[in-house]
Amino acid sequence: MKKRVFSALLALVLALSAVVLPASAAGGFSDVSDKKTAQNVEVLRLLGVVEGNGIGQFNPYAQLTRAEFCKMLVTLMGSSDVLRYKTVTIFPDVRASHWAARYINYAVRGEKLLAGLPDGTFQPDRAISYGEAVTILMRLLRTDADAASGGIWPEGYIDLAKASGVSAGVELAGGAAISRAQAAQLFVNVLGAKATSSSTDKDGETSTTTRVYNPANCVSRERVTLIALNGNTARVSGGKKNSYDLVRPSSATVLNGLKGDLLLDADGKVLTFVPVVSSTTGAAVSNAAVILSADKSTVGISALTGGRTDFDVYRNGVLSSISSLRRYDVVTYDASTNTLYACDTRVAVYYEACEPSPDAPNSITVLNGMEFSVLPTAQESLAKFKPGKTMTLLLTSDGSVAGAVDGESSARANAVGIVDSQGVLQMFCGSTMITIKGTYSEYSGKLVGISASKDKTVSLSARSGGASGNLDVREGTLGGKKLADNVLIYVDGELKSLSELTEVIVPQSQIIYARTNGSGQVDLIALSGTDVNSTEKYGRVKNIIEDKESKTRSIEIDYGTSTVTHNAGYAINVGDFVAFKESDGRFTQMVTLDKFNRVPASAWVGTTAINYGGRTYNVPSNVLIWNRDGGSWFTDGVDAAIRYGGSINLYVKDGIIRAIEIGG
Repeated sequence: MKKRVFSALLALVLALSAVVLPASAAGGFSDVSDKKTAQNVEVLRLLGVVEGNGIGQFNPYAQLTRAEFCKMLVTLMGSSDVLRYKTVTIFPDVRASHWAARYINYAVRGEKLLAGLPDGTFQPDRAISYGEAVTILMRLLRTDADAASGGIWPEGYIDLAKASGVSAGVELAGGAAISRAQAAQLFVNVLGAKATSSSTDKDGETSTTTRVYNPANCVSRERVTLIALNGNTARVSGGKKNSYDLVRPSSATVLNGLKGDLLLDADGKVLTFVPVVSSTTGAAVSNAAVILSADKSTVGISALTGGRTDFDVYRNGVLSSISSLRRYDVVTYDASTNTLYACDTRVAVYYEACEPSPDAPNSITVLNGMEFSVLPTAQESLAKFKPGKTMTLLLTSDGSVAGAVDGESSARANAVGIVDSQGVLQMFCGSTMITIKGTYSEYSGKLVGISASKDKTVSLSARSGGASGNLDVREGTLGGKKLADNVLIYVDGELKSLSELTEVIVPQSQIIYARTNGSGQVDLIALSGTDVNSTEKYGRVKNIIEDKESKTRSIEIDYGTSTVTHNAGYAINVGDFVAFKESDGRFTQMVTLDKFNRVPASAWVGTTAINYGGRTYNVPSNVLIWNRDGGSWFTDGVDAAIRYGGSINLYVKDGIIRAIEIGG
């Protein structure tokens, strides 16, 4: 009976999560299409921390001002004293009539979380920088933030934010402006971060208290799986009750099916729902998945999609179709984008620990201390195993556990990863990469199989094979197979784009491993770096120095990020674009690049290729661009270079554009 009830509840979760409502009905915003941003914004909207512009838009990519940040901050904190700070004038450019006066003044004088500028102003309409934002948030979370930062601004505070998880998902320079979407990410991170406060008693003894930060009016938290937000009610599973009243109404669907915390006020009403974020991927933990029972099977998918059949299908990050799906693939559904995500990653592990119990784990620890979130649908299969045993985990595309089988099952483990030059191991999981703890330098540059069969030790085995024929960089093929649009190419363990390979044809002898997906396309290639990742560089001859006394000739080459000078006798001229190699303090090779004069804009195929003289030439993403007008390197990219206009010359070697010259 219990099993039938759970199955019915799961069906309800899946059906409700598939409903797509218009933004106005869902309580969301019409201009927020990114799934993660939509989740963050709804978490904060429920709290009243963010709001739209009156026409259902959030403007996620607009820069956030200092005034707007203060309003978000103070609303999150909440205080009955805020109103009286409206009539206080601290800054000449924040009068009492300013819409954000109360929030700015309270944050500055009431809480002392920030200050004005050296000239005595606040500049409320100036974009807030990343360094300013994380400094304020760390002061909110830690009474000792200024001391803990070491007095180094903004780097000390940025380091604190990284260590606490506050900056997860946002990586910017300290002086960079943050967008409204990035601010939403930071504030949601605060809701899951630890707050530390210190106090000193009358005897001079200092005590420190650490807890998860709770926003204004939050008195308790409850871990649940959210089924749906429906008007004034939140429906959940796994909680003390099946439904809770909402402080602010919502029918948004972006949080449905996720595991997380209900933040409750003193009346037991829901202030907001904060998703649990996977420690391995940073994504919100989904709680609905189907494990396919046969190749090309659609059993269970209708329940995921609510009956929709017009969805896109991605398998291991590649656009595919139902026909590409295989038995034991784990399938999840994103209702906001109407997309199925299939993952075939299966990893053999030693079961180290679990939380809270083996009978119904929410998370398990495997692979040398790695914690993986467990979907509710996986609990039944995991309950057959106890810590100290071995099993094979079936993972979702965002790194959650969707099921477990024993080693005798036909669902054989297939997990692979790549070890970089520093010995860091990353496991492929659908469209994501999971960094595995430990250092594995003995496998540097290799593609490896991953397992842990007897204890916590992660076992690796070098992988090879799968390639039949040469890799044609220009045509995008390996042997007779087409490369997937987002093919992953690793050279000596380092990820490279196809356009970064310096050889047009890579022989089969240098292809260590190639993987073919369900659509018959090659989606993963591991290469040996010899010749493929050669030391050849490209640049412009900046200067030639003739020393008549010593009868030597020095050539200085500028290649964008640096310059290099060596004695050499190559027949080149200042202004020439060249390909060169160097070793032991000398040039070992130098040739002038072929030049295509005055190439028309119509010859471009997007920004990645050129049709010229009956041939197609690849344009690498890191191609050098020289601006004759300024006499300097142009750093705004190929698209901006095309728009810049003027006479465009191209410099070519081995069928690949190595430099572009604009202006003049």
